[in-house]
Amino acid sequence: MPDNVKGIYLDKSVTDTVVSRHIDGLPQRVIRTDVVDSLERSGRLTALPRAARNAFAFRKLTDTSLRDLLAEGLAMKKRQGLTWGQMVMAANAPMMTRAAMVEGRPEVGILPTGQVVGVIDELPDVAQVIAGIIRQAEETLARLRG
Repeated sequence: MPDNVKGIYLDKSVTDTVVSRHIDGLPQRVIRTDVVDSLERSGRLTALPRAARNAFAFRKLTDTSLRDLLAEGLAMKKRQGLTWGQMVMAANAPMMTRAAMVEGRPEVGILPTGQVVGVIDELPDVAQVIAGIIRQAEETLARLRG
């Protein structure tokens, strides 16, 4: 994850999130940003072109044919009981998440999160997490041994 995005997560409080259905039609908790506020205010007329752009970008990114993309969308609609609108908007979440979380462009994407975002004050790397687990395990074993 790009450092600029990590910084956003570290700077947020527990009240800086919102549950939105305007990303792909399903409820998702995200960090409230100008992008999310814009999505919340947008109507169907602006949602459809955005969904189409994201679907074509998703198709290109995954090297999926238009026919396969439509078939998967219809299967997903049936399997998950999606509305037509939710099916059309399905590519929004992965493409907008990718823009923010992978490309480091939160000004055009979304930042998925949980309410825990407000209590995160550090982002250790994997080596630090593993070292901490080992240290805690050793402390616990020592305590159990008396």
